Amino acid sequence: MRFNRFASSIAGLAVVSAMVASAAAEPIPRIERRDDRFMLLVDGKPYFVLAAQLHNSSAWPAMLPEAWRAAEALAPNTIEVPIYWEQFEAQKGRFDTTNVDALIAKARETGKRLVFLWFGTWKNGQMHYVPEWVKGDPARYPRTIDERGLPTDVLSPHSQANLDADRSAYTALLAHLKKVDGERHTVIMVQVENEPGAIGAVRDHGAEAEAAFRATVPAAVTTRLGKAPGDWRTVFGPDADEAFNAWATARYIEQIAAAGKAVYPLPTYVNVWMRYKGFSRPGGDYPSGGATWNMFDVWRSVTPSIDFIGTDVYTSDAAEYRKVLGQYARADNPSWVSETGFDPKIAPYLFYVLNHGGIGFSVFGIDDAKGPTTDAAAAAHRVNFALLDPIRDLIARGGFDHRLQAVVEEPGQARQTIPLADGWRVDVAFGPPAWGDTPAIVPNSPEQTGRAFVLAMNDGSFLVSGVDARLEFKRVSSDGRRGQLMRVEEGRFVDGAWQVSRWLNGDETDFGLNFGHEPRLLRVRVAPL
Repeated sequence: MRFNRFASSIAGLAVVSAMVASAAAEPIPRIERRDDRFMLLVDGKPYFVLAAQLHNSSAWPAMLPEAWRAAEALAPNTIEVPIYWEQFEAQKGRFDTTNVDALIAKARETGKRLVFLWFGTWKNGQMHYVPEWVKGDPARYPRTIDERGLPTDVLSPHSQANLDADRSAYTALLAHLKKVDGERHTVIMVQVENEPGAIGAVRDHGAEAEAAFRATVPAAVTTRLGKAPGDWRTVFGPDADEAFNAWATARYIEQIAAAGKAVYPLPTYVNVWMRYKGFSRPGGDYPSGGATWNMFDVWRSVTPSIDFIGTDVYTSDAAEYRKVLGQYARADNPSWVSETGFDPKIAPYLFYVLNHGGIGFSVFGIDDAKGPTTDAAAAAHRVNFALLDPIRDLIARGGFDHRLQAVVEEPGQARQTIPLADGWRVDVAFGPPAWGDTPAIVPNSPEQTGRAFVLAMNDGSFLVSGVDARLEFKRVSSDGRRGQLMRVEEGRFVDGAWQVSRWLNGDETDFGLNFGHEPRLLRVRVAPL
């Protein structure tokens, strides 16, 4: 195998370089922010990410054919793939981009975009993907020391040598991406590290860490949190150890992200192993030092080069899922499900992200298992992806402009309401379509799979769809005028243009707009009588 500083084998580079040369340059992907909403732009157009994430050890050329087939079963527009530091720099200072080039070539061959996940210093709160030359030299590349004085399976975020090594590899990766993909932008975002923080210790107790812990909390942190100056224990009390590790971890990753952006400024994010489902012990239940909801502001005080924080949500409880997304959908952070379970029960929760005007949703481990459960999960997520991908630009722009609303069926909430402008609302009842008036008490559907969205279009019409749901437009204005459906079109968007399949009326509209297991896309016009 041949190496150079920023390139892979000559054959792999030739394939990718030829593709670059044949394509016109497009604007680099970027995040646009306005007020409390965010939007990802790819090729200068709004883009909503519908992603399938390969399993941890699947991003190898020999594994791609099978893994890619599993991913494509979900009809995604984007594939999330890990890049392993231990493979990328198996020998110090020599960068092997074989895997990177194979991934880019495969994505272009199949018309997919990529999100690269950098498995560097951290993967799930530990150091499992660092090269052997780092693992085998703890004197040069020190570990986090626990409260008993014992080393953990986590690199210390207070070590300059650790930082320099990771930063060197990461910037080499970004330099290679700029070289082979800087005009095509097959890779649209990069995740820096994976679920960072420490498992096995709340914070580092090494000599450098102890000195920093006794020092005054940096002004950027106290200012952001509105706290008076002091050392970490004084300022944060019983949460001092976790807050200190959050600051140290965030500061370390910020320097890596900033160096990468200086080379090639792709949108950059960090994902989080969540503090939820009763998890309360940092370093035990979840990695201490990650951007958990209680440490979010500590993180954001020192990470200007991180565009946003993603959520790794694996609960199948609807209320818990909604709560977590609500904690992270903020004026300074978009809703972005960076990982979620490959589970049919979780598929409806994508519509929570729509309701927050989020930027995307990624399903993890799609190539990890086979059988009826896997087939059911693939089918459930495919329903969403196949519905939304043809209108990903409309979804992204509508969420950004606050014109998109969505609802999800939850236990005890089989009937919900979507308020609209100009004296209108949409009543949503979940469950199988039924004839006649909706009863006063609507039972939940057996599998609780209901979801629906309403997107107000710029021409005054509404784009609507759903699964196991009935939608009824109601006039609720104080002017006393009733409402009427002017036209209901069933159709689809092809190359951005609406193509009508048929007009619906009579039996199809007299008792609401009914959606079964396979959603349709309807364009609705209403007017007062």
